[in-house]
Formats: sequence, C-alpha cells, structure tokens
Amino acid sequence: MIRGTAAALAATIALELLDPAACAHAQAAGPFRPVPIPPSAPRNQAWAYTTLASGAGLVGLSFVFSQRADDAYADYLVSTDPDQIQVLYDRAVRNDHLSQASLLTGEALVAAGLYLRFIRRPGTRRASLSLRPTRWVVSYRF
Repeated sequence: MIRGTAAALAATIALELLDPAACAHAQAAGPFRPVPIPPSAPRNQAWAYTTLASGAGLVGLSFVFSQRADDAYADYLVSTDPDQIQVLYDRAVRNDHLSQASLLTGEALVAAGLYLRFIRRPGTRRASLSLRPTRWVVSYRF
C-alpha cells in the first residue's frame, strides 16, 4: 500500500514538473475586448397591444353583462306578471351567457396578447428575393 501511494505521489510530482502551464507565471489581467452585439431589429408591437386592449375591454364588458343579468334576475324574482316573468328570465339568461362569452374571449385575447408581446420570437422571412447583376434568386424556406 505504501508503494502504491509513493508511486501516485511520484506520478503527480512528475506531471507538475513536466506541465509547462502549471509553471507559467500569471499574466496581468487586462480588460476584455468588447464583443459587438448586433442590435435586434425593432418589432412592431401594435398587434400585441391591440389584442391586450381588446381582451381587457371584453373582460370589463363581462362585468357589465353580469350586472345586467343580476338586475334582470332580481326583477324576475319579484315580478308577478307571467308574461313579464318569462321576458325577465330570458333577459337574465341572455346577459349571463353574454357575460360568460365576453369573459372567456377576453381572457383568451389577453393570453394571446401576452404571447405576442413577450414570448413569440420574430420569424425569419420565409420568402426572399435577391437581385444581383449576375443573377436573380428566389428563396423559400419552411
């Protein structure tokens, strides 16, 4: 066991002596060269903001429909005229359905707007046309 340890120690010392990088003096640290980062092309965010605003508007509109449904249902509960009861109940159900549809559509538009604004990467052009004096090239990638 002592021979194995001595052999390992001798091999480690030999590698340290033979390795020139281990004996090299440390160079003074200088400033790093600046790496140019190409500016990203500005993206038009109009669709993202339009989608977000539309979604927020529909979510807000769902509260209006919900309030109308609640008011119609409250009137339905105190009404005594059979014809008026049916009209008020139908109005409450219609406004409730409009509220649900408006809320779900608004939430979907808000999610789509967030995706368009923050997650989607700008795509490369699929079709391009290169016009040079010696040749014309049309390229289509998919």
